Amino acid sequence: MIAVIGAGSWGSAISKVISDSGNNVLLWVRRKKIRSLLEKTRRSNYIEGLHFSNRIQFSSNLGKVINRCEIIFNAVPVQYIEKVYEKTNLLNKTIVNLSKGIEISTLKRPSQIFMEKNASKYAVLSGPSYAEEVSKCIPTSVVVASNDIGTARMVRDIFNVDYFRVYSSSDVVGTELAGAQKNVFAIAAGIIDGMGGWFNTKAALITRSVAEMTKLGMRFNADEMTFMGLAGVGDLVVTCTGKYSRNRYVGQKLAEGYEIKDILNNMKCVAEGVPTSQAIHSISLKEDIELPISSEVYRVLYENKSPEQGLNHLMKREQKDEHYFRSS
Repeated sequence: MIAVIGAGSWGSAISKVISDSGNNVLLWVRRKKIRSLLEKTRRSNYIEGLHFSNRIQFSSNLGKVINRCEIIFNAVPVQYIEKVYEKTNLLNKTIVNLSKGIEISTLKRPSQIFMEKNASKYAVLSGPSYAEEVSKCIPTSVVVASNDIGTARMVRDIFNVDYFRVYSSSDVVGTELAGAQKNVFAIAAGIIDGMGGWFNTKAALITRSVAEMTKLGMRFNADEMTFMGLAGVGDLVVTCTGKYSRNRYVGQKLAEGYEIKDILNNMKCVAEGVPTSQAIHSISLKEDIELPISSEVYRVLYENKSPEQGLNHLMKREQKDEHYFRSS
């Protein structure tokens, strides 16, 4: 039995993939009312058309779910991990994290949060993977990273379907930082869409975002090549261009003149890029590292800077060599 914590869109979709691979799943649903509805209809409350197989069971008792399962997939948004797991014992458990972001209050990555809770093993699964497409069995490729490559390969081999291919990696830091930053860059991509949807500008943004995420990752000793792979370029492209991107949607609505509080209040799911932009901004100040795109997104979100002013500031920055961040 494999646990999935969180029955939102991604938790629901990954439950389907795990069960389709021949595994029994225990899906934790926070609200008892929703759990009862799922037990009755066996249909996702977040993804239209997603039907849960009989291999998937539901529970609202987090302690019992964790005690019963050795492998736990976390789909709880990063800003709520500490609160949700505060009374749990993760000793002898393998955590596979699906959420992308950095905790605002501590600037910790998910791996740091879970390891402080005594998780015995940790892996992070990331890459270009809209839950809406995964639930429809559309071919998808992702990467799972663990400091112990054996753990990464073990998690990789849980999946045994022809529509969801998983690669393994040992770069947890790079995989987590790429996943966190791409959501911030997606807000910038949405702003471009809201201002006119310019192809030249979007292409430049994506390219320079790769440089920026690589620069931050190398400061924390991540593998430079991770940012060229599924967790980096792959996830960045789909989040900056796809119609399902919540963070791109936030940016587009900002450029169309909506207030951030109103945008977020009207969303059913969490846009992780909004709080993550605050965390990335704090890291840039703490580490004294220049992250121009992330900084401008932060100022638009939190300092009432207009999207037009943010773009203009980026275009008027000091001229630089293109690959000034390279390690060699």
